[in-house]
Amino acid sequence: MYDFLTFPATGDEPSSALEGPFRRNVRAFVARCGRIVPPLSVLLRSTLGTWWVAFRVGGEADDGGRPDVELEVVEDDVAWSKDAYCEDCRVVGWSGHPVCGKRYHFIIRNDVMPVAEYLEGCPRCRALLPWSCLRCNTCNYEITSDDVEDWMHFHLNDPTHLLHGVVHANGYGHLRRINGRDGGSKILSGCDIMDFWDRLCEFLRVRKVTVMDVSMKQGMVYRLLHAVTAGRSWYGDWGYQFGSGSFGLTADAYQKAVDTLSSTPLSLFLPHDRPPRTQLQGTISFYRALSDRPLRTVRALFRYLIQLQRDSQGQYHSEFPRKKAWTEEDAMQAEDAIIKVLRAVGGCRWVTQRSLRRATCRTIRSPQLLDYCLNRIGGKLADDGTVVAVRCNAGTNVIEYRLEANLTKPLPAQYLRRPSACHLLHDMRFLYDALVNPPTMQPYKPQLKWQHARRAASKLLDCKQFVKHYDKMDDLGGSNPFAIQISCHVEVVDWPKDYTAPPPELLVLPAAATVADLKSEASKALQETYLIFQSFQAEQLLVDDKDVNDSTQIKHILGSNEIVRVRGRCLGGEDMLERFRVERGMDEWLVDCICGAKDDDGERMLACDACGVWQHTYCSGIGDLDEVPSQFVCRECESPSESAGSGSTISGDSTTFGRCQNVAVSSTTVEGKYRSLTPVG
Repeated sequence: MYDFLTFPATGDEPSSALEGPFRRNVRAFVARCGRIVPPLSVLLRSTLGTWWVAFRVGGEADDGGRPDVELEVVEDDVAWSKDAYCEDCRVVGWSGHPVCGKRYHFIIRNDVMPVAEYLEGCPRCRALLPWSCLRCNTCNYEITSDDVEDWMHFHLNDPTHLLHGVVHANGYGHLRRINGRDGGSKILSGCDIMDFWDRLCEFLRVRKVTVMDVSMKQGMVYRLLHAVTAGRSWYGDWGYQFGSGSFGLTADAYQKAVDTLSSTPLSLFLPHDRPPRTQLQGTISFYRALSDRPLRTVRALFRYLIQLQRDSQGQYHSEFPRKKAWTEEDAMQAEDAIIKVLRAVGGCRWVTQRSLRRATCRTIRSPQLLDYCLNRIGGKLADDGTVVAVRCNAGTNVIEYRLEANLTKPLPAQYLRRPSACHLLHDMRFLYDALVNPPTMQPYKPQLKWQHARRAASKLLDCKQFVKHYDKMDDLGGSNPFAIQISCHVEVVDWPKDYTAPPPELLVLPAAATVADLKSEASKALQETYLIFQSFQAEQLLVDDKDVNDSTQIKHILGSNEIVRVRGRCLGGEDMLERFRVERGMDEWLVDCICGAKDDDGERMLACDACGVWQHTYCSGIGDLDEVPSQFVCRECESPSESAGSGSTISGDSTTFGRCQNVAVSSTTVEGKYRSLTPVG
């Protein structure tokens, strides 16, 4: 049993390098490490293979114990699948890839009940039935293979999975779901699961993985919050970079939006000549006073709030150590001065930090020393036996101090100077809405800066697709000196001009391999990977656009690490597999929106009734909550005489900052075409 937290570690049996392409590595992995699972029903198609790989979480190896975690690997035969096309590929720019023959699901379930004990509802009467049942005992309904397929599809896409990743046979994949402790995991954090997934992808030599970041934290869009605090998505901690943005956004636009929003000065929200008057001013002032370092920007404020949240959970660590310019004796004298003021006030009256600062600023001339002492004085014993109590006044968001009798008991929570976890969460949500969430962002002056910040925040919300390029990390030469690894680009002759070539394939050949061997391996690679290429035969190896003789050894013309171009043709039968030509399916569409989008990005679109070109409803001046007109003509097709017709509702309004992410029902009537080209979850 392998350790989930380190797999594949040096010394583990499966950790020996897998140097082939993903399609072969994944089979070697399940053969070495997995145990095959029999079908849960005799009606379930045999083309859906399942293996389980057992892991412990830390501790010593114990092959006889119950596993802490089981990774489920499901091999899906796409030719027989109800979902032949990949919706994820459609929105990340891979819609032109040929459909792979196999795809692999990597799943960690969040269920305490074994899969074999799952119960499903009868399609007719909804009575609960085991998967092995062939007939409902309640209504006598005969269970069909389609019913069982629907059950299996539901469980593959269960939103409670701790991990769900899908990788096509060509090595291109999608991370569909991560659920850590917030998602119900009892022993694994989200970081633990991401670390495992990242190592697994490297081990299997996955090529590229995308993720649609739609995660929420306590009601806040986490990709927006994390971009402000860290300059990237949460997945960026594992190397996921900007992949594709909705509404034609680019990587440069994304980075500029991050910089604009996160660098917004807090001084724009604060009055310079009077005390804070609004809740926003009071909350910002509260945390600036609480911090032992300057908080000048929106990024610094949210970073500090996150640090305080970690402190409240027992995860305190200081990222900004300070060098003290005073001695401990100076600090003790300053604290005595603070206590003297509190004793002079007397009684049960609380003294605000602002008042205490004013009363002691002449005695304690160093502002840094005064801040230091105010931050640590909570719980300090005075000479008369009283103790300094500190609280965060929830009603005013102000820190307050007073002296209380010491009852020789453990210091209560009110002596802790930092706000409670509940208080922090409340303030985090408030500041998120006021400073970074476009629909609720509070206006400030100068108005132009506010508009730029709001527009930047909207752009960050429109960027949901991130990608990691594992193939850029690969050492193509591998560690085997007796093998040649080649990246093979394929050209197919006699195919339409708009044909999209498949991604280059990794070929692993013996050091003495000839050109004939390379062509044979290239043919086999495409036949194994793509349904449409089952009859493909490589005919020519092109070097400097010249054909090379079959008997020539590869090492004499290419070296050990090369990119080659192979030309070949399909020998027949591909017409039967035409529907597997590309991941977008049989649909033909043309996207040409004024925002710059040229392909489906998952956002709501409609087609022009005159030219058939698709564009975003938002970019056409149709609000997210507005109904789509029964007839629609784009700007290019609209003539002046029709300006009072259906197209008159279109405007260049750019003041709306919301984005529609709902699934629209497809309609292809003559009265207008409106849909979301791809459903968005």
